Amino acid sequence: MTMRLCGAGRGRGLALVLGLGLAVQACVATRPAAPPVVDLKARSDEAQAACRAQPLVNYVARAKCLNDAAMIAAPTVENPDLFRRALNARVEIAARVDKKEISPEQGANEYAEIQARLTEEGKARLANGE
Repeated sequence: MTMRLCGAGRGRGLALVLGLGLAVQACVATRPAAPPVVDLKARSDEAQAACRAQPLVNYVARAKCLNDAAMIAAPTVENPDLFRRALNARVEIAARVDKKEISPEQGANEYAEIQARLTEEGKARLANGE
């Protein structure tokens, strides 16, 4: 009688382990694959074009729309901290334009300079193996 109980318990344990293994495998197998990098960048570009096509309400709203669109491709960036700095700078500059502290042209120039500096910093990191 004892042998049957041990054998039955072992069978249930094995069935439980197999069942859990199959459940975990099903979760992993049904997980959607990450979209290709090219797809993320294309979707981001399309979203940014849509932002620019909308009527300009104010520069901060446009900057936030562009940042949201850029975030679509965020998983593809090599330096997330530099990417975030660029997004933050965009909104800060837009706020200054909205307050009439600087012109839209000055804001665009400042943002282009910031992007250039961040690009150079990214290249330097790559060259240094960071």
